[in-house]
Amino acid sequence: MTDPAAGTRFAVYLCPPANTALYRLGSEVLGFDVRAGQPVALPDFVRPEWQADAGPYGFHLTVVEGFFTDPAWWPDIEARARACAACLSPEAGLGLSGGRIEVWDDGETFVHRLDASPALLVAHTLLLSQLARFVTASPFEAQVAAGKYARPFEQARMELLRTPRGLDTWRPHFTLVQPYGGNDPEALRRELEARFCAFARQRYTGLTLFEKPEGEVRWRVRAELPLGAGRASGGARPATL
Repeated sequence: MTDPAAGTRFAVYLCPPANTALYRLGSEVLGFDVRAGQPVALPDFVRPEWQADAGPYGFHLTVVEGFFTDPAWWPDIEARARACAACLSPEAGLGLSGGRIEVWDDGETFVHRLDASPALLVAHTLLLSQLARFVTASPFEAQVAAGKYARPFEQARMELLRTPRGLDTWRPHFTLVQPYGGNDPEALRRELEARFCAFARQRYTGLTLFEKPEGEVRWRVRAELPLGAGRASGGARPATL
């Protein structure tokens, strides 16, 4: 099975701009500023070992999964991602609402779960369908082989799009803690709720292409993808609302 820690990988995320309060808060909780490529001091209520899985990704909301790819395809991946973003109207924006803290994976994963606007669901579907051609391996292969994601529609997605998740069952979220190993999950939930309740609604007019080169543990930003700007534009990211 494919080792998730090895190989070149790409992903498309929503990632707030570096100068926003949401981005600073998310980076602090994860202990890593992915835009600067630098570690950040964790708050007192988070232990370093609780961020072993989530921390290396940086603060983000997944739109297209972190797939494995051939590094020779990077120019094509970036061009196709820009072409998708160029098809979407910047006036519509990519909206998130209903933010709340949820706990998944038998108490191991704490997330800021949100609901996608119609425009964001369109962006997710378009990018996933267009970028699947560049996938050499999926991070879900081991789970599927072990019997997880066994429903027919999940199997069909895995075959066509290389992921069993997303589309009409997509659950947009920012992972905040993973893997939690403490003995007071309610205290952690209260800390996270107090900090992230101000960001229950968000809006973006661009996405971000991420990469993880082979042999590296941490992810990094490769390119910004502004909506409706054309493939040649590098466009800056507007603030999160």
